[in-house]
Amino acid sequence: MFHTTCLLYFLLLFIFNLLNCNPKIVSNSEPSKNVLHSALERSVTIHYHISDTAKGTGLLLDEEGYILTANHVILGWEDRVRISQDSKTFYDAILVRAEPKLDLALLKSTLTKKLPSISWVDRSELATNDSIFIFGSSWGLANSFLKGYISHTDRTGFDIRMPTIPYIQTMGTSFPGCSGAAVYTLEGGIIGINRATVGFEAGNSTGLVIPAGYVKAFLKASHPENFK
Repeated sequence: MFHTTCLLYFLLLFIFNLLNCNPKIVSNSEPSKNVLHSALERSVTIHYHISDTAKGTGLLLDEEGYILTANHVILGWEDRVRISQDSKTFYDAILVRAEPKLDLALLKSTLTKKLPSISWVDRSELATNDSIFIFGSSWGLANSFLKGYISHTDRTGFDIRMPTIPYIQTMGTSFPGCSGAAVYTLEGGIIGINRATVGFEAGNSTGLVIPAGYVKAFLKASHPENFK
């Protein structure tokens, strides 16, 4: 009798805790299907001339075909860039503006599609251990979903070539081919653009992200009519 009563007690306790669990934690553990779909719709792969292998990643900004990527992805190939979303259909892209001091480049492509406005997330709203994700071209594999977390929100002075930028340090979303990818919160906001992997071993997944504030300033300076 005592044994049965104990089992019943623990069963009721388990059900009570289950019903009263924090719904925010559960719902925010993974991005929703709508968030994933929206991010994938904006992701493009960067190719050189006739190569089918993705060399990097870009962010489709609007329905006019403007694309944001990391400058080093296209450096030396500015007049031979093509972009794709499925590795089958390719679109020509021309360089509108590059800013080596930020490692950002704005392209104009012939790819057009209707898209909602972008939700940018300021670095001040982020915290260590926040979950993030990207769609990148990891090791040349287009549209690879990668999930990770923020390791540090201010790596100012780490990059001697760009010592004043307060990079966001990440883990799990930085591999060869992922430079230029937009980095998302689980709610679908963009915190910045993947720049590079840190360290001497390729693919260690420790990355630096150019913060959204710097990205927005670059876009406004590059094309104020479209990006205010």
